Amino acid sequence: MHVVLVNPRAQKAHRRLPLSVLFVARNLGPEHTWEIFDANIDGDAARHAEEAVARDPANTVVLVTVMPGPQLRWAVPFSRALKTKFPGTPIVWGGYFATVYPEAVARDEAVDVVCIGQGEVTAKELVDAFAAGRDPVSVTGTAVWRDGRLVKATPRGYAKGSSYVDPPYERLPMERYAAQTFLGQRTYNHHTSYGCPYFCNFCAVVNMYEGRWLPDPAEHVVRIVRHLHDRYGADAIEFHDNNFFAWEKRTHDFAKGIEGLGVRWWGEGRIDTMLGWASETWEAMARSGLAMVFYGAESGDDEALAAMDKGGLTVKDTLDLNRRAKSYGVVPEFSFVLGNPKDPEADIERSLTLVRRLKDENPACEIILYLYTPVPLPGQYDEARKQGFAFPETLDEWLSPRWYRYEDRRNPGTPWLTPRMVRRVYDFEAVLHARYPTVSDRNLSRWQRTVLRVLSTARYKSGLTQRPLEIQALQRLWSYRRPEEMGF
Repeated sequence: MHVVLVNPRAQKAHRRLPLSVLFVARNLGPEHTWEIFDANIDGDAARHAEEAVARDPANTVVLVTVMPGPQLRWAVPFSRALKTKFPGTPIVWGGYFATVYPEAVARDEAVDVVCIGQGEVTAKELVDAFAAGRDPVSVTGTAVWRDGRLVKATPRGYAKGSSYVDPPYERLPMERYAAQTFLGQRTYNHHTSYGCPYFCNFCAVVNMYEGRWLPDPAEHVVRIVRHLHDRYGADAIEFHDNNFFAWEKRTHDFAKGIEGLGVRWWGEGRIDTMLGWASETWEAMARSGLAMVFYGAESGDDEALAAMDKGGLTVKDTLDLNRRAKSYGVVPEFSFVLGNPKDPEADIERSLTLVRRLKDENPACEIILYLYTPVPLPGQYDEARKQGFAFPETLDEWLSPRWYRYEDRRNPGTPWLTPRMVRRVYDFEAVLHARYPTVSDRNLSRWQRTVLRVLSTARYKSGLTQRPLEIQALQRLWSYRRPEEMGF
C-alpha cells in the first residue's frame, strides 16, 4: 500500500516539524511506501496530496493528523474534497482532536476510520488491514461510525517513542524547518515523552493518557539533539512534550549530556515539581542552555487551583518558582486559564493581581492569558454542563464561527463569561504586553518596544487599563504577536 500522510496547516506563525506524521511514518515498514505533505511549508499541500492519491487510489491510504482550531478548519474541507474525488480511498484521522472527539469525527462521511490515542502501531496495523481487505475496526485503537453509533475497538496501550526506530528526518526538507526564533537562528523541535503524570481536569492530555507518562531515556534524547545539531545545524530545540520536566534525574542527565553543545532549549514543566529540585539540577539546566520553561500557573486563586485538580499547587508556589527561575537566568513563561465556571469574575481579578506581582518581582517572566474552555473530564466540566454547556456533535458545528472562537480560547462564548469580563482580560493584556513586550516577537524593533512602553506606563501603574484603544491600534499596526501566537 501507498500511504499519504498529511499535516494540516496550523497557525501562520509556526513552522514546526510534522512530528506526529513523521513518527507514524517511521513505523510503517518497508512493505509500504509513504509520502508526507505538510501544509505549513507547502501552500499547495492539498493539491499535491490529491495528485499522490490519484496515481493509485485503489492502493492508497490517507492518514491525517488533526489538532483543534486551524488544523481542523484545514482538514475538514481537504478530507471532504478528497473523498468526493476518490470515494474508495480510505481516509483515517488521528491526533488530539480525533482522540478527544471521536464521535464527531467518525460520523462525518469524509472520514472512514478514527485512530484513538498513540498512532504509531495503530496506523501500521490499519494499513496492513486495508491491504488485506480486513475490517479496520478489528485493529486495536480504532473507531468507526456504523448503524448510527460509534463502534470502538479495544483501546490500544502506549509505548515510549524510543521503542521505535529514530524519526527519518532525511525524508524531509529539513532546511525549510529551521526557524529563526527567540532561541536561535536554526530552531528545530522534538518530542521526548508521551503524556503527563498529573490529572488536571481542564487538560485534554488526561483524556488521552489518563495519567501515564512515558519518557525516552536521557541518553536517547541527547543522541537525537546531537544529531539535529551535527547534521542539520540546530542551535536551538523546542521540546513539545506535555511535561518534559516530570523527572528530575532524566532532566539532569540530559542537561549534562548536551552541556557545551551551544544549543538553547525550551520545554513545558510543572511549577510544584521543579520548585523542589536541587540547586545542582537548576545549575546544570542553566549551563546546558535552558532559556525558558512554559508553566501552567492557571489561576491566582487557590480555590480555583484546587477545583482544577492541580495536585496541591498554590499561588505561593508560583511566586516562589518565579523568583527561583530568575536566580538561574531561566525565563518562566506562565500560562493562565481564566474564568472558571463557578466564580469567573473573582478568578479573573485575583489572577490579574498575581500577574502584576509576578512582573514586579521578575519583569523578564512571560505571561500568556487564555479563557477557560471545558474538556470532557469530571470536575469543572460538570459545573459547565449545569450552566448549559455542550460540545458539538458534528464537524460542521465545530467549523461554525462560535466554535472557531471557542478553540481559539480568546472569546469562547461560554455562558458564564460576560462581554465585560472578556474585555477586562484583553484590555489588561494589551496594556501588559505594551509595558512588557514579549521577547518572542522578533519582528518588533527596539524603537517600537520603547514607544509601547512609554505609551502604556501610566495606564499600567495606575491600573486604569480599560479600553486602551491607542495601544491596541499600535499593536495591530505593527502586527504584534503574543507569545502563544509566535511560539518563539
